[in-house]
Amino acid sequence: MWICCIFFQIWLLSGFTVNGLVDVALTGTATQSSTFGYGYASNAIDGNTDSYYYDGSCSHTNPGVGNWWSVLLPGVYRIDTISITNRNEFPSRINGAEILIGKNLENNGNNNPICAVISSIPTGGTSSFNCSGMIGRLVNVFLPANNPLTMCEVQVFGVLAAPFPSFGTVVSGRNVAVVQMQLCWSDALFYCRDFYWDLFSVRGEQDQQELEEVLGATSFPLTRLVWLGLRRYLLAGTWFWMPGEPANYTNWETNVVWQITSPCGGIETKNSFYWRDHPCSDSLNFICLTDVQRDVDCVEFFSSTRPQT
Repeated sequence: MWICCIFFQIWLLSGFTVNGLVDVALTGTATQSSTFGYGYASNAIDGNTDSYYYDGSCSHTNPGVGNWWSVLLPGVYRIDTISITNRNEFPSRINGAEILIGKNLENNGNNNPICAVISSIPTGGTSSFNCSGMIGRLVNVFLPANNPLTMCEVQVFGVLAAPFPSFGTVVSGRNVAVVQMQLCWSDALFYCRDFYWDLFSVRGEQDQQELEEVLGATSFPLTRLVWLGLRRYLLAGTWFWMPGEPANYTNWETNVVWQITSPCGGIETKNSFYWRDHPCSDSLNFICLTDVQRDVDCVEFFSSTRPQT
């Protein structure tokens, strides 16, 4: 995606800054609702603000209602400003488009909170929108009107929403983080979903074996148990993982009558590495899955201590 434009003009990708912040969209992954001609989604994050569509540096969807464009950033960012460069023709097409920021992949990211609504952008011009430190990994532009969505550059200026120190590694090809912070089960779940993806799920024996190795090699002392994304139905004995998968593989030491167990589960950090239920309010270390799982839903979880957005 490094592009040299005509007249031998070279765009230095690292040179775009606002208030000292770097354009983090340059290392993201762009998608859109459809593609017209060679108006690929990635054109809008190639570092080139050339507004002439036929130079090949603008995104372009097909005509229709509800077109959208999205960039998945390389991490969770606190976003200060978003700048959008409009096409040098048909400038009013972008009027009324919504800029959305968040971490929710549902509906292609178009259900996330709104940073701003674009009233207009001058022909071939660039307008900036203040997002006041909104946190997210997805930045979407959603156009409710019956128009194609065309943008010649989308710049996202922000800083990484730095999580607490953790031990990063790989389990069965999936990236995970063993977090040094100690939280109750629900706060651990929200932490993983805020900064990464979800609490980690053990899918089978290979996951279990590799996770045991990770817990034995972690670079800081661990609590006796660490939280997993393991949860029990409140009025039944069935355990499940927070992405909504049943816990078909298990590693419990014993089967306990569910009425006397806690609905939150974790894994021992030494000896036999058995799974155990544990009081949900206790503060423990925990393991997050850090890879974005686009085709996997997460079980919604509500807490009376956390406001809903």
